[in-house]
Amino acid sequence: MNKRDGGVKIFTPRRGFIFFKEARLKKAIVLMAALFCWFILVGSFASAQEFADLKGVVKDDEGLPLPGVSISLSGTKIAPMTTVTSQKGHFRFVKLPVASDYVLRCELAGFKTYTQEKIVITFNQDVNLNITMELARLEEQVTVVGQTPVIDTKKTQVGINISEEMIMDLPTARNPWVLMELIPGMLVDKSDVGGNESGQQSDYFGHGSDDDDSTWSVDGANITDNSALGAAPAYLNLSSYESLQVNYGNNDVLAQTGGVQINFVTKRGGNRYSGTFYLDVEDNAWQSDNVSDDLKELGYSAAGINRFYLYGANFGGPILKDKVWFYGAWGIQDIDALTLAGGSDKTWLASGYARLDAQITSGTRFNAFLQHDNKQKWGRAALDYTMQDADTLWDQEGPTYLWKAELDQMFGRDMFVNVKAIYTNGGFALHPPNDRTADGSGNYAYWSFYPSLYLSGNIVDYGTDRNQININATATYFAEEFLGGDHEFKFGVDYVSSTTTSYSLYEANTYIWDYGPGYDTPTGDWVTAWLLRDNLVNIKFTRYSAYFQDTMTFGRLAVNLGVRYDEEKSVVQDLNIPASLWLPQYMPALTIDEFDPGVKWSVLSPRLSFSYDLFGNGKDVIKLSISRYGSQSGNNMAYWINPLGFTAIQVLWQDFDQDGRMTMDELYGYDWDTGQLMDPNDPDYWLDYSNVNPDDPTAVVALNKFDPDYNSPLLDEINLSYEKELLADFTGRLELFYKKRWRQTWYKAMDAEENLDTEENFYLAGHDDTVDYDYYGRTTLFPYEYCTNHEKAFDRYLGAQLVFQKRLSNRWMFFGSFTYADWRRYYEGEWFGLITDIFYNTTLYGGPNNEEYFDGGVVAPESGGSGVQDYYVNSRWQFKLSGLYQLPFGVNFSGAFAAREGYVKPNYVLVQMPGIGNKELYGSPDGGGKFGDERLPAYWVINLRLEKVFQLSEHSSVTLAVDAFNIANSAHVLKKVYRIDTPDHDQTLRILNPRVFRFGIRFDF
Repeated sequence: MNKRDGGVKIFTPRRGFIFFKEARLKKAIVLMAALFCWFILVGSFASAQEFADLKGVVKDDEGLPLPGVSISLSGTKIAPMTTVTSQKGHFRFVKLPVASDYVLRCELAGFKTYTQEKIVITFNQDVNLNITMELARLEEQVTVVGQTPVIDTKKTQVGINISEEMIMDLPTARNPWVLMELIPGMLVDKSDVGGNESGQQSDYFGHGSDDDDSTWSVDGANITDNSALGAAPAYLNLSSYESLQVNYGNNDVLAQTGGVQINFVTKRGGNRYSGTFYLDVEDNAWQSDNVSDDLKELGYSAAGINRFYLYGANFGGPILKDKVWFYGAWGIQDIDALTLAGGSDKTWLASGYARLDAQITSGTRFNAFLQHDNKQKWGRAALDYTMQDADTLWDQEGPTYLWKAELDQMFGRDMFVNVKAIYTNGGFALHPPNDRTADGSGNYAYWSFYPSLYLSGNIVDYGTDRNQININATATYFAEEFLGGDHEFKFGVDYVSSTTTSYSLYEANTYIWDYGPGYDTPTGDWVTAWLLRDNLVNIKFTRYSAYFQDTMTFGRLAVNLGVRYDEEKSVVQDLNIPASLWLPQYMPALTIDEFDPGVKWSVLSPRLSFSYDLFGNGKDVIKLSISRYGSQSGNNMAYWINPLGFTAIQVLWQDFDQDGRMTMDELYGYDWDTGQLMDPNDPDYWLDYSNVNPDDPTAVVALNKFDPDYNSPLLDEINLSYEKELLADFTGRLELFYKKRWRQTWYKAMDAEENLDTEENFYLAGHDDTVDYDYYGRTTLFPYEYCTNHEKAFDRYLGAQLVFQKRLSNRWMFFGSFTYADWRRYYEGEWFGLITDIFYNTTLYGGPNNEEYFDGGVVAPESGGSGVQDYYVNSRWQFKLSGLYQLPFGVNFSGAFAAREGYVKPNYVLVQMPGIGNKELYGSPDGGGKFGDERLPAYWVINLRLEKVFQLSEHSSVTLAVDAFNIANSAHVLKKVYRIDTPDHDQTLRILNPRVFRFGIRFDF
């Protein structure tokens, strides 16, 4: 199950399982309405800064400001706009849609009329113009074409705008995760070749931030899935959008977290009818074979693409010119990928939206938006296609709808208010091939760990419904010549409410772990059964936020000083769970109306940044930012402490008659002191258990506990950059990062009397010569958990990168970066209990085991994407290039190249730790080492594209194109068997897909 798609628990909540993640609206609406009225009463506000502003100052040829200049702005995406310069010569047009054909005109009696054409507006990057008007004796005018500044001299956010040309004209699969691979310093767990991974969300990690802190937005409205933090609720088709904006540092106060901020910018209609039709096709006949003979001997066949169709249409224009516009888009991704195991992985992604924009008055704008997305997938993997039977593959279905409405109100020259709301109606289901039987007579989900991990039997049946609303109001107030400078006061409020209901149902309320032969048991095998109760979830999450920021300008110096407050919590709602088929006296039917965990996150986040224009021409700018961010909790607090949460008891299974069917007389507890099999009805001899109260099984109380002072993890960031305009439309940037993530969540083991586990509970049990590390046994099982914050442990990220970006002009476009980073974790003596997200399939719980290996090692989170487990994502260096050149006769050539250090190999041996069970003991095959020392080989890939454009008229053209993905047909190793004490150690499990060609046609008008 994709971590990004839900909350399925595959193993056990005791850190030994694969874990896939999963106040009042009326009050909020009243608050928003009151705030909006207050905005109107108190006076002058300005740009919401979520799209982009065109600002400037007009002076005469002696450098003196010119008040009273008549300024007009026109373009195909807007109704004509006018304003007049202030006493200091300033003017502004706020929240403009993305376009590249704006025309600005400045008129004042006695001066030459000034016109600037082809001004480019990109998302979230203000254009600041310095205009000089010359005296005129006769009626004269000056026209400037295509000289839009490329550096925002006031904002200090660090990120990239991925333009429509980059989306449509570079050789990529046109999904967000593939394009994120072009972003400087971004690490993505999956390696896509021609769209073979388009049917699944990927995990991605940006510059030392936690992936759970990433957010997704459409036109600035938050759609992040609070039951799968860091994920989008749907597969938005990038071919339907104007651009994609990605911030990875120094986030504005509008952003709650320091994670990657991803925003889709929708297309909108203008005064001219326009649109696009596109069709791209890949086929297995156009694909190479890069599977080695060694892999073929293991039964692997050529992976890659069986077929891939990407097609759709976008169209929009005026309903009433200068008044009302519409736009619509619809696209299909029909994917049939081949796996190394020879199977087929089919996905159907349908996505479309309709948008309406209206200029109600000269100062009032309104837009409404409806989007529909549906993903259907047949044969979805939980681990990897080489690690599980075909009978364990899911079929997926589930549509998602987004409704959005937004109102902009301009009052006079300086006041602007933006209010928007977006509602997400999402959810999906994962159905196993074999339906769950009523009497539990079907095959159990069977996890074999010997000689390597392999899944068979009936996998979990999962379904979820996820609904969310986000309401936001933002305003800004301009004050010129106040306290020695010009000020832009921005403030607002934000409200999020979401509900998640889901189910996870296992055949016969059980799954099996088989560690193979060689143990002192009657059968000689160590096989454990996890006995379960149905896992049902019903959680409500709410967040209230407020923020304030002042952007102060003192000549060449701009100072941003802001603060944000966030408060969020989650509660368990109405649940009714039936009794387990096994040990029902300990896992009976239970009901709950509502349960409040009693904790909430409250975070005050200060932001401070400076931007200095070295020479006053906007072409050499130094920027420094110092920021603190909280995290987003989503459903996690209520999910973790839910009294009726994931319930399990682990016992031994000795299948004496070898019929593959469990009976109660084959289930046993275990005495770790004597090695004797014991009565499974005696809790003292269970191997492990979760959410079970042996002393009072019918009590509906939380068995886990929160520290009353438990609060959000924090991220501190210092970012220093120097940005220079190298040529027209071409910038270079040096970026330096320091990030420290601390106060992270810390789970400590606890008993029923709320005593916390201590180091005295563990003893030296042995030494493993292979990895040359000691391992420890446990005296007493502490079955519950206490959630608090680490006081000393932290993650530290140091990074430096060069970034070059050239927007398409003068026949070429270019984007390149080089990143070097050191991302490490230090426990400072606080190993006891884990910082979350070392692995999603974390098996490190157990006292001092593995402490020396991970303390001071790199941070390399394990991938959580469906079908892609065991990718440990960390690379100290990355090199990325992409670009396009327009040759004569309408021929365009483009390419994309990426190279990085290989991901981490966490080699381990499986050790039976007394009182704990079979757990991984990590280390180098040569003994010792730190996490990050052993790595896969370096990775690189080249994609190329050649296209021919037939220009039919000024605004219409037909483009024929051919793309070549992985042109070198490389077979880079992406995953291996990391268990050392097995004959399969270092066996390749996954390689980069082979070279494939794509042919396409596009009609633009």
